[in-house]
Amino acid sequence: MSNLRSESVSPQVRDVSTDDPLVMSNAAPLILSLDTATEVRSVAIVEGERVLASTHGRVQKENSAGVLRDIEQAVSMSGVKLGDIELFAVANGPGSFTGLRSGLATIKAFASTLNRPVVGVPTLHAIASACGMTLQPVLAALPAGRGEVFAQFLSVDEANRVKELSPPFHVSPANLLEKATKWESNLKWAGAGAHAHLGVISAFAKDTGIIWRDEVSNVEGSGGERKVVWTLAPPCESFAERIAALGLIYFRRGDAIVAGDLQALYVRLSDAELNEKCRG
Repeated sequence: MSNLRSESVSPQVRDVSTDDPLVMSNAAPLILSLDTATEVRSVAIVEGERVLASTHGRVQKENSAGVLRDIEQAVSMSGVKLGDIELFAVANGPGSFTGLRSGLATIKAFASTLNRPVVGVPTLHAIASACGMTLQPVLAALPAGRGEVFAQFLSVDEANRVKELSPPFHVSPANLLEKATKWESNLKWAGAGAHAHLGVISAFAKDTGIIWRDEVSNVEGSGGERKVVWTLAPPCESFAERIAALGLIYFRRGDAIVAGDLQALYVRLSDAELNEKCRG
């Protein structure tokens, strides 16, 4: 089921014609952002930092028809036309292989046809961004199938800029806990990967003397001798709006690209590639 919200807007005539898709004079570009990498597909239409419309719904079957339907719905509710879009932003991974392929192909097609710039936003960056500015590192985690997770240590400053504290990686929950323990510092856990393994993480924290805090249920574990605090961030409903916000930051610092240069960040090989590697 999809949820939709939008502001009442008056359609405006916008001059977005340019020979170079990476050159735009508008300081608050009209952005279409898309997330097909997580379990909740979402689309947002944003003008600068103002959300005009957003739609999200749990993915039951990932295909291009569903993506196009959601985009059409969001555009219709926003009060603008698809041809008015000045910048495309999309989650480029890690995440669902099928979802990433359909989302990136769709955005590439639109950006190429309309001659617009595009920004690929790492999915784990969007998860961290949803936490807002944090004083401690964020451990963003996303389910990767077979009980494993994609994860990355990140930080978010007061301007919503995300900084990588480690490369993204693909591990089992046990290995993730081992990596987290080696930080010897407070951590904020975020993302569906963290919530999926909540019981294991909280039990591990208790057993190793780490203070555990759950922002969702306002539960705090007993204090530990290590004085290290792990905090679980509330789940985020959808990430398209965060992707748009990060896309705007990347665009303003000159990181927009042309459609043909957009690539997926898979972090691990697909099943087909793994099978081919084993046969080789």
